[in-house]
Amino acid sequence: MTNTTRIEFAQKSDEEDLREILWGYGMDIAGQIEGHLVVKEGDSVVAGGKIIEYAEQCFFLEVIGVHQEMKNRGLGGLLLEKILLSPWKCCKETKMKSSVSGEAFLMTTVARGETMDFYKKYGFRPCGFQEIPMPYRDQCIDCPEREDCQPVPMIFNGGQGNEKSSNCVY
Repeated sequence: MTNTTRIEFAQKSDEEDLREILWGYGMDIAGQIEGHLVVKEGDSVVAGGKIIEYAEQCFFLEVIGVHQEMKNRGLGGLLLEKILLSPWKCCKETKMKSSVSGEAFLMTTVARGETMDFYKKYGFRPCGFQEIPMPYRDQCIDCPEREDCQPVPMIFNGGQGNEKSSNCVY
C-alpha cells in the first residue's frame, strides 16, 4: 500500500481493469460496475469487490479480488475491513435509509476453500449453505470448478452485540 491508496466506488472506466482482476479468480463483474468498490493506487485499479444488502441489516459479499501481482500486500484485507466497518457505506443500494454506527448486521459469502483462512482472520466463520441467501446458496451446485474450488459458506456477525439479524431470511 502507498499513501495514494484509496477505496471508492467504481466508475465505468474501471470496468476492464476490475474484470481482469476478477477473471483471475474465475469470477466476473456482478451487475453494474458502479456498484463495486475498487482499491486504487494512483490511477490503477489493484483490487475490488461488491456487496449487496438483500434484507435490512443482511449483506452478501458477491465478489472480492486483488490483482495477482499485488497479492500479499494487505489490499484485500484493507477492502474487507472497510466493508465490515460500515457495510451500508459500501453498498450502492441499501434497505435502510440510514444506519447507526456500530449497528448489528450479518454478512455472508461463499469462499474458495483455499481462502477460508483469509476470511477467518477478519472474523468470518464457516456455516452451512442453508445460511447463505438464495440464489447464492445454489451457485456452486452445478459449477464445473466445484471440486477444485471446494467452496466454503462463511458468515460474519458485525456491529454491537454481534447478534444475528432476525431480518435475514434464508
